[in-house]
Amino acid sequence: MNAPFVCSLEMPDLRRTQMRRNIWCEGCGLGNMQRSIQVALMRQLGRRLGVDYMDPAGVEAIKNNVAMVSGIGCTSRMPGHLDFNTVHTTHGRSLAFASGLKMARPELTVVLAAGDGDIFAIGGNHFIHAARRNLDMTLIVYDNHSYGMTGAQHSPTSPQGEVGASAPYGVFEPSFSLIDLAIGAGAGFVAQGAVTTLQEHQDQLDELIAEGLAHKGFSFINVLGFCHTGWGTRNKRAESFRYRQHIEQQIASVERWREMTAEERARLKPLGVIHRVARPDLQNTPGYADCLARSRKAVEAGREEVEAVSPQPETDLRAKRTSLRFAGSGGQGVISAGEIALAAAVRAGKNGVFMKNYGPEARGGEAYSDVTISDGEIHFPQSDRLDVLVALNQETFDKFRKEVAPDGRILANATAVRETYDDPRVIASPIGELLAREVRPPKRELGINILALALALDYFGLMSREAVTAAVMKSVGKKNPALNQKALATGFAEADRLKGL
Repeated sequence: MNAPFVCSLEMPDLRRTQMRRNIWCEGCGLGNMQRSIQVALMRQLGRRLGVDYMDPAGVEAIKNNVAMVSGIGCTSRMPGHLDFNTVHTTHGRSLAFASGLKMARPELTVVLAAGDGDIFAIGGNHFIHAARRNLDMTLIVYDNHSYGMTGAQHSPTSPQGEVGASAPYGVFEPSFSLIDLAIGAGAGFVAQGAVTTLQEHQDQLDELIAEGLAHKGFSFINVLGFCHTGWGTRNKRAESFRYRQHIEQQIASVERWREMTAEERARLKPLGVIHRVARPDLQNTPGYADCLARSRKAVEAGREEVEAVSPQPETDLRAKRTSLRFAGSGGQGVISAGEIALAAAVRAGKNGVFMKNYGPEARGGEAYSDVTISDGEIHFPQSDRLDVLVALNQETFDKFRKEVAPDGRILANATAVRETYDDPRVIASPIGELLAREVRPPKRELGINILALALALDYFGLMSREAVTAAVMKSVGKKNPALNQKALATGFAEADRLKGL
């Protein structure tokens, strides 16, 4: 069944006509909250942009100025209904996505719709730091005391003693005070509204959201709502109208609430603007501007000419690609080897993708990096089978040997890999011995990754020695150029030996 949706006669309909009707249950207060968001955006952005929100051109200007972000849950379906620039992200992570969006496109009005379980449970840490940073965003939370979409489990705001799917004997934990949490974390604007049976509360919610949008900095509007078909069913409030009346009994205007005794305030929740303080939003602080200027200067200083790659024709989009894994133990530099291989691929005018994996140990634990290299487009970063495995120790040889394609190759460090199981794909090279004899590093295995990198990329013909050398000397080569030059030369010489040159 679908929630009734009342669109004001004074407002254009901003819903996506091509989308199916919403999935909210009949009587759900999310329809009321969606209406308030529409009204507030039209009025506030109309004034800000100097356009008439009843004029089609004005409506388009407003819609193009809004980016709406959500996570997972009933509330988070809202951006799918509304015809703005919208992003539907992962559970609890909408503030992280929205922060990146605002930093990349500061001119946009960024609005988030979220539920209390989504934003304050799995997303709690993101909320704290979003408020602390004070980015210019507006977060509107529908607080229905539960996880509505997944079956009425209890959330951080569930009242003590009430029953949920994950609290069949009653919630025994104290609930969050979202208002106190927001103020303590540094939110510049904090307000609370409610969905009730009364039009005055609907009008108030319109205004609270509009004031939040007008505030420069992080704004939080908590909307006291309900889930009558989930949480309400389990707590004898299964009828929407009666649940709305139940909320009316628990609220008071913030002005009246502040005049009450502490005991009275503990029983009621304030409605209105609870906290408002003017402080610079993140992107207008001197520290942020200075950091941005320094980073841009560093990027420009480090920018290099890269061989231009012409657009690939459609027939070349499935060009052969090579999947390469450098594997060894922590401290052998296999992550750096993958990063340098990617840099060399870019220098050579190829496309590349790099991924890494390592354990918690600083030294000795398993580590590996994957690099995919292609002359054409790379539409998916992972491969079903490895084309090349560079194994620097026995453990990673044993673990990853079965992931190499039947026609792939395994470059094994014969100094450490003693058992190859007569695998015909193995190319054995005494990489460790070569390092000790030819390079003579001051620390054991220092430079083994560079030797192995030069050997693998040259032997398998993945890119030129010039590109590999330039990438190495640009990165790790700066710290010890002589050692890295020796490691490169030794690796190239070993590649020549294996090729019979």
